[in-house]
This record gives sequence, C-alpha cells and structure tokens, in this order.
Amino acid sequence: MKKLIELLKYDYPIRITRYPDGMYCAEIEMIDGLCAYGKTSGEALSNLNEVKEAAFELMLSQGKEPPVPVVKLEIPLNVFKKIQNKSKLRQFVKA
Repeated sequence: MKKLIELLKYDYPIRITRYPDGMYCAEIEMIDGLCAYGKTSGEALSNLNEVKEAAFELMLSQGKEPPVPVVKLEIPLNVFKKIQNKSKLRQFVKA
C-alpha cells in the first residue's frame, strides 16, 4: 500500500466550477465527493489540497488505497511500429 506522502505527489486532474452565487468548487472527479469550496478559484484549490490530504489519511487508516491518476496516451499505430524496445512498453498497451 502506498504511503500518504507518495499519494500527495500525484497530479490529479482537477475541475474548477464557478457557481452563480460567485463561489468556486474545486474537485477531483475521479474520487467521488472529493471537493472543496472557496470565494476564489485559488482558495477553492487550496482548500481542496487540505481536504485531499485528510481524505487520503482516512482512506489509508481504513485500509483503502486512494486511486492514482492514469495517463491516457494515444500513439498512432504507424508511429508505434517505429518505436524500439516495444517489449518494455507492451505491458502498458491496451488494445
């Protein structure tokens, strides 16, 4: 199981929404309910980082591992065929 310090290093995709009342919501969509609010987008983002750390601590204390971000990279087949050492990449290839 990963440690908290490792998990906090990941860059999670964040969505920031401004509501009609002027408040901002920053959320990590890949983790249901993980969001924070603020009067500015910066405040919402700062609050999100605090909430994320607390949420991850709670998950780990319950024996649950928070999900880690996944990068989706699409490489055209003709380019992929030219890559050397494909054997090292095959484990990451999804057909």
